[in-house]
Amino acid sequence: MLKKNSTKLKKEKFVRFYLNDNLIEKSISDPQQTLLDFLRIDQNLKGTKEGCAEGDCGACTVLIGKVNKYYKVSYRTANSCIVFLPSIDCSHLITVDGLSKGLEELHPVQEAMVRNSGAQCGFCTPGFVMSMYGLFLKTKKPNRAQILNSIQGNLCRCTGYGPIISAAEDLSKSFSCSNDFLIKNNKKWAQKLTYLIENGSKEKENNPNYSIPKNIKELKEVLYHKENSTIVAGSTDVGLWVNKQFKKIRPIVFINQIDELKYIKIYNDKILLGSLVTYSDFQDFVTKYFPNLNEYINRIGGDQIRNMGTIGGNIANGSPIGDIAPLFLALGAKMKIIGKETTRKINVENFFIEYGLQAINAKEYIHDFEIPNPKTKQFDFIAYKVSKRRYEDISTITGAFFFEKKLNKKSNVRFAYGGMAGIPKRSKSLENLFNQKFESNFDEKSIEMAIKNDFQPLTDCRATSLYRHRVAENLFKKFLCFVKNIPNIKEV
Repeated sequence: MLKKNSTKLKKEKFVRFYLNDNLIEKSISDPQQTLLDFLRIDQNLKGTKEGCAEGDCGACTVLIGKVNKYYKVSYRTANSCIVFLPSIDCSHLITVDGLSKGLEELHPVQEAMVRNSGAQCGFCTPGFVMSMYGLFLKTKKPNRAQILNSIQGNLCRCTGYGPIISAAEDLSKSFSCSNDFLIKNNKKWAQKLTYLIENGSKEKENNPNYSIPKNIKELKEVLYHKENSTIVAGSTDVGLWVNKQFKKIRPIVFINQIDELKYIKIYNDKILLGSLVTYSDFQDFVTKYFPNLNEYINRIGGDQIRNMGTIGGNIANGSPIGDIAPLFLALGAKMKIIGKETTRKINVENFFIEYGLQAINAKEYIHDFEIPNPKTKQFDFIAYKVSKRRYEDISTITGAFFFEKKLNKKSNVRFAYGGMAGIPKRSKSLENLFNQKFESNFDEKSIEMAIKNDFQPLTDCRATSLYRHRVAENLFKKFLCFVKNIPNIKEV
């Protein structure tokens, strides 16, 4: 049947994807239409709910499947309220409505929720079901910690988390992933999605409102010829521009289809990270190479955000409270910025000029980042995040600390903070103080003066200027305890 439609797919400007079992071919008039609105309004699928409309509550959770390099479909949870419809081109979208065939035949995840009284009002239940399902698709027998992480991005207002967690633990004992319909039919879906990818992708590039380049060559051409384009990767930030600030963005360039930017390459002295590496893939990487950062990355949103957000997007938006920037500043990371006719490499530190201004123009994109390899270069590195909530919250202050001790030489140190200025910024005075005092003792006044010399933070809804100064000092003291191996340190 697909072969008969191949001419149609090539000639007409469609976004094409599978919704549960059905092929959707949709002409896009508004590239800012969210996936949630498409489901609830266009498709009348009301199982997926709208709660916060900013990727915090998880009521809108769906699964998005894409073909990976192993020719299999990998399914990941996402917040449909901030995902724009064109970004799921050539994907397999699974909603809670597609898991069961009415009340007479529930999916095992749904049965476990019923069995353990995991739903009261039921509003948040579909999102929890989809998050649990996503977990069991990638982890056969998850433990309690993995279960808690999987529902980190889901908010329950009335049931209470105990019965929901019990449902997931019950499911871990009884559910066999090998019998699940997505696992059994994975090869079939990989074939269907591959067909969509290989047929008709070039015909959509003339749309003046949006483009979906499939490779770097197409991306360069699109950015060169379309004036003032806005690049969208995971839309975890841009989605809020639309939902909360009501911005109209034209034209949009959706780049999450470009597999060439999703790599992690390990060399003897360095590591290259493609700009489209997601937080989830970055977390898998840091677990092995930077284990001290695992908890830090785990506090960036919930699974739904980490699955969609990218390290390149986090840097590109230039936010002073972006979680990745302090890490890269402290690591001395370099970044490659490419246009159609230009390629340049700069320090990430020099990318941030002032609030709202970065060293990149609308015809360029971020290609990758280069950081040192901790397996071959001996250094200490740790980062801390302070926020009002422990998880699922924007940073108030972040601090990242790099220390490379050199025999008979001045130590190589870089300390960076987020939330202390209009841009993420290194603390040069604190670095100098560290080199002067490391072998002796630090006094409170010198630390305070060093930070005040570098930062004059604002007072806003998250914290006062005084609070930010005090926390920045305490994060530095905590780092000192780390590098000096002081046991049983008191939390500061």
